[in-house]
Amino acid sequence: MLHFEREVDNPVFINEMLKMFHQVNIGLNDEDGYPYVVPLNYGYEMDEENLYVYVHFSKRGHKLDLMKKDPRVCLAFNAFRDFPDRSWKKHVHDYRSVIAKGTIEIIDGKEDYDTFKKGYDLLYTCNNREIKPLEDRPSIPPMYIGKITCPMSKVTAKSEFPIRTIEDVPFLNVYEMPDDETPFDLSDIIAKKKNSKK
Repeated sequence: MLHFEREVDNPVFINEMLKMFHQVNIGLNDEDGYPYVVPLNYGYEMDEENLYVYVHFSKRGHKLDLMKKDPRVCLAFNAFRDFPDRSWKKHVHDYRSVIAKGTIEIIDGKEDYDTFKKGYDLLYTCNNREIKPLEDRPSIPPMYIGKITCPMSKVTAKSEFPIRTIEDVPFLNVYEMPDDETPFDLSDIIAKKKNSKK
């Protein structure tokens, strides 16, 4: 990573970052050699080894055809705050981003109800939207759930502002902060990087 001082490698912080985002952009391998990228709602869960991302989609369409041909996907999550009229610590914007690579499994609720329900129940956790419980529906919705398994070794994250604690993950409202044009002290992050190379 070019700007290593912006890297976020703590899974606890990555978990908090994933709660901030409202959609995921999924990159698929298209037949013409170009990537095919589509934004989707999502839910997720993590363990020590993997990030599991759940999405939903129609039972027919181009992205489904591509998933069936090649289950490899790349996920991009991001959030951005711009404050060009209020520089703070010599920054005029802030961002959080997570990139993950993995494989997608297409889940049919009629064949694997438990996994379908888990994915369905998680779908709107990041948007804070209520959904009708699956058990209250007269039938299984006519859609697939995509379960994407991303090894944590294939998950990277970045932040414009340094993140050292969970409290650092949410965006600051720089308009409520006192004037401060002293750059962030990154000496501990730089020292940690140097020590990791020894």
